[in-house]
Amino acid sequence: MAVAVRALQEQLEKAKESLKNVDENIRKLTGRDPNDVRPIQARLLALSGPGGGERPRRR
Repeated sequence: MAVAVRALQEQLEKAKESLKNVDENIRKLTGRDPNDVRPIQARLLALSGPGGGERPRRR
């Protein structure tokens, strides 16, 4: 059991490091932090709540 937990923890750390590298690449390409909430995102969160919600359908 401990071996399986250790293996999962190692996989989690590798995934976190990979995501960190992706964030750094996005920052380099766009010039802003990918975790920053942009005004349009803030407005959408205010309307739909933190869980998102169903988007209105286009006609």
